[in-house]
Amino acid sequence: MLGDPWGEGSSPLFPWPHEGHDWTVRDVAADRTIFRQGGKPEYLFEIISGTLKLSQVTEDGRQIILGFPSTGELVGLTGDREYRYAAETLTPTRLRLIRWTGFYRQLLEDRAARDKLLHWFETQEEMTQEHIAMLTLHSPVSKLAAFLLRQVSRQKRSAGTDKAIIDLPMTQRDIATYLDIAPETCSRTMKKLRKDGVIAARDRFGNHQLIEILDRKRLNDFANSPSL
Repeated sequence: MLGDPWGEGSSPLFPWPHEGHDWTVRDVAADRTIFRQGGKPEYLFEIISGTLKLSQVTEDGRQIILGFPSTGELVGLTGDREYRYAAETLTPTRLRLIRWTGFYRQLLEDRAARDKLLHWFETQEEMTQEHIAMLTLHSPVSKLAAFLLRQVSRQKRSAGTDKAIIDLPMTQRDIATYLDIAPETCSRTMKKLRKDGVIAARDRFGNHQLIEILDRKRLNDFANSPSL
């Protein structure tokens, strides 16, 4: 959990509270829990750099993965008295922590902050709709193709680059859980895409995989072919 001392950061990406006691920046190592499901909301978290994994345990004890937010996104916003999901780092991550009290005050005083919040809602709705769309695809290859294309799109939006090589900091088991397919099926499907010359594995370090998209048109065809 985030229990170590915090360091002050530079100017925020979002116009949240400017008072030093209302926000702070923290560098967090990979595989660390940011907050737990059911915990009391104290902060809103802005991802300055890095990637998180959001997960939730259902009433019947199953774990589901809700998404992998990265640079420029916000997590921890909830209207409840507790966090409805858990967040952990997949990579070394820099976070800006905004206290809820300062956050609420800034929303009342600053229209730019309200505009940013509305933009965040739109981004979250887009992410949710894309996840639902992936889950409705009938075949594992369609789901995985849609997932990989989504990572290309997110990389372009956050880094401003349209490179064919994407960094997947999550494990294949995480990807399988996110797409609601068996881990073994995810592994076989990834191998099929490599064998067919659609993608190529360029490197691997720890849980990270560097995947090169060799044939984006075929990948897009897979993602949009319900009969596969």
